[in-house]
Amino acid sequence: MIAMPNDVTKDELIVAMRRLLKTSARMYMFLARETIARFGREGEMTVRYGLRAFGFWRGREMREAHHAMGLPIDMRSLNLCWDNASIYLVKDAMATEGKFEPFDTRYDVRYCAASEAWKEGDFHQWGHAYCDEFHQACAAAYHPDGHVVIPINMMKGDDHCRFEWVMPPGAASLDLGAPSPLGKKLAQDYDAASEVEGAWKSLKRTTRLMGGRFYTIAKPLLERHGEAGRAVLRDGLVKWGEERGRILRREHEEAGLPVGFQSFIRQHDLPARYVWRVREIEMSPARAVLEIEETPHEEAWDDYQAGDIAQLWHEAAYPPMVATYLPGASARWLSLRGRAGAKASRLEMTAQ
Repeated sequence: MIAMPNDVTKDELIVAMRRLLKTSARMYMFLARETIARFGREGEMTVRYGLRAFGFWRGREMREAHHAMGLPIDMRSLNLCWDNASIYLVKDAMATEGKFEPFDTRYDVRYCAASEAWKEGDFHQWGHAYCDEFHQACAAAYHPDGHVVIPINMMKGDDHCRFEWVMPPGAASLDLGAPSPLGKKLAQDYDAASEVEGAWKSLKRTTRLMGGRFYTIAKPLLERHGEAGRAVLRDGLVKWGEERGRILRREHEEAGLPVGFQSFIRQHDLPARYVWRVREIEMSPARAVLEIEETPHEEAWDDYQAGDIAQLWHEAAYPPMVATYLPGASARWLSLRGRAGAKASRLEMTAQ
């Protein structure tokens, strides 16, 4: 089981949240662009199906976790016990300015890391499509009578977003029966004994969500487009990996960190230092070998038997990321936890 580092601070975790949210948002951006470029109007629908699937997936997972926690399934619980770090980063402002009633929850969001990434990439239209498709699917999956309106949206050019989550006051309570094993497991990542632990668990949940985001994007691509869809996934992941390498190198140079394998993994764009279990088998300027024993995003893939899809994620994204971060370097991902008896993923990186 992944444990919270003893010496971590809340400020460090907030920096990691912002970075992770932007990295995950860019993954959607690159995969959506490739899908639409290859398949046109059909590709646009594939992207929308993926966004809806992500909303359904998250809404169901939050409902199962909240039910296991003994929370009522309504719009207040959904938003005050949100799964993603996006809400954690603005929770203080929300508590001051928002209205949180079981059937009528409304608040403004003035900071969104995903919108920053999409604006940098001139991805306004499909960033807006994400907001509309995902949030409504999430509300409906959480409770069949749930609904959300976003009349003001940063991806339309507004300076903030306005969320209005509603359901009929007479909506029936859901008969969910006994909490599921998955719900009990997910519930453990909400309860926190301190501010630092609360931030750490928010980061951990958000890392799981990136795995779910890729899974729900990939499924409709493969189901609707077959091998051509798999090629789009690979091409989009390669471009995403290249972008990650460029951004990570720039961040390390600006921070005065040495550009090399040690910085690559210990100051990674995903929160490897905080919510991965990693063993450094070898670490030198010329070569690094890492065993990634556990990560929240791989756990999500295991929960949904998505090993084949996940393998593509690693194999396509990491070699170009490493080569762009450190020109001349090569990388290969040798195995994925859960496949063929493997208990850890293994990443090998070699400098020129």
